[in-house]
Amino acid sequence: MNTIFHSLSEPGVLAAVEGNFAEEMACFGRSLPGAILHQDAELTWFLTGPAGPNGILLTRFVQDDQLYIDSRIEETLAQFKKHQVEEIGWRIGPTATPPDLANYLENQGFFHKATMNCMVLDVHQASFPTAMPAGLNIQEVLTVEDLQAKCEIEKIGFGASESMAQHYFQTYLNSGFGSSAGWHHYIARQDDKPVAVAAVLLHQGVAGIYGVSTLPEARQQGICTALMGHVLQEVGRLGYSIVSLSPTEMSDGIYRRLGFQDYCHLHHYRIASHKEGNEEI
Repeated sequence: MNTIFHSLSEPGVLAAVEGNFAEEMACFGRSLPGAILHQDAELTWFLTGPAGPNGILLTRFVQDDQLYIDSRIEETLAQFKKHQVEEIGWRIGPTATPPDLANYLENQGFFHKATMNCMVLDVHQASFPTAMPAGLNIQEVLTVEDLQAKCEIEKIGFGASESMAQHYFQTYLNSGFGSSAGWHHYIARQDDKPVAVAAVLLHQGVAGIYGVSTLPEARQQGICTALMGHVLQEVGRLGYSIVSLSPTEMSDGIYRRLGFQDYCHLHHYRIASHKEGNEEI
């Protein structure tokens, strides 16, 4: 989609926001060695292997016949099991069809795992921070070395495993970044030390913000707010207006002060299994 949305009232924004969230994870299937990304008129799913991440990202079944839907779900699960993937995530967004898709998944052994709140903002209505913390410098990532540094901060901030951090690094590297790419990454340095990071994904006419993370020792100093203000200005400079993200409990207040508002929810379902602990959608 080449159309850039400039107002939340435009038709198609909801699907675009959901599509941006889906693309963040679809990049794993498109970029990691040996991974699979499947996209057809009804389903978008990706598979990286037994350790994950894996899952179904978008569902828009064109028929509401129960036998047809059950059959398509079973066919999809068979694709994962063929690759020895037992832990499978299935995301249900606001544009998923049928509207009662959750009932079909639960009948197939899925259970509700989590609900992700999605927030949006028109950058022209943002409340930008008025002050920058002393010694803070924010720059876009333009080299592989800086991308590695960015992913290291992301790993520490989110408490991610080394393998998952490597997945993200390889995905970002192989997806391309900066200049005319869809991904743009940013590092905030305080007195030349990397302390906070964020990423922007330009896709389907909106800008999704992901991976916002600050080192524990640098939190509650206004660094994240300053970084987000810079990122929002960059989004505007790149010609985009509508921004989406999903807050953590820790960051929710920061985003609301910037002007973000609740918009929709993504519901995460998971196939019931005796195995636990895999990282996935």
